[in-house]
Amino acid sequence: MHRMVFMRRPTWKTVSTLVTTIVIAGCQDSPVTAPSTSAVPSMSAVFAPEGRPHLSLDRLDVAATTADFKVGPSGGVYFIGRNAVVFPAYSICDPARSSYGPGTWDDRCETIREAITIHAVLTKSAGGNLLDFTPALRFRPSDGPSRWVWLYMYTPSAVGASDLSIFSILYQASPNAPLIDETVFDRSLRTYVDARTGFTSRRIKHFSGYVPITSRICDPLTGVCTEIADNLPQDTSK
Repeated sequence: MHRMVFMRRPTWKTVSTLVTTIVIAGCQDSPVTAPSTSAVPSMSAVFAPEGRPHLSLDRLDVAATTADFKVGPSGGVYFIGRNAVVFPAYSICDPARSSYGPGTWDDRCETIREAITIHAVLTKSAGGNLLDFTPALRFRPSDGPSRWVWLYMYTPSAVGASDLSIFSILYQASPNAPLIDETVFDRSLRTYVDARTGFTSRRIKHFSGYVPITSRICDPLTGVCTEIADNLPQDTSK
């Protein structure tokens, strides 16, 4: 029996398309969950795990705030403004045959057999700019970073920063939902920061929304975060 916890929100206007596609071979893997007792600080991208994708992000359509793209079993790289998401091969769980919701992110799943259309939209939110994806999807558990789905977000305030630990990509289910630091539950979801380019990146286990944010205070048990108003994140859509 499938456990369906969240239904997602309505469709948005379409503007952008697929830019390039990569194929990263994959096979069935065992899930990885690394429980933490508190949030894990972000760190420099030079310490990102071997196998993380390396993207050229200097020629993106900076004006784009929405995108629709089709992702098949072979995966690909897709861009929304100055943001990108990387799908390895066989990484997307079939939403018709898999569970979804907190507590299910590491469940084994059957992956999609045909292309699925994904809609992404970049909007203002309480925590900064929310990059939101529909439909609700989760991704096949794996113990290999090259088989993880990776999200890249432009965070201009990170350029030249000396304290990289304050920059994180937090999960937000909707514009008014709480900000969640998922590293409380799994340290593999840590954010990596490139202070030269201003891009932050992290593994994601599921869609829907993600927000790049700087200073915040998070509950060490629930991961729920409150931003520090004196240090709001900059507009990442420009």
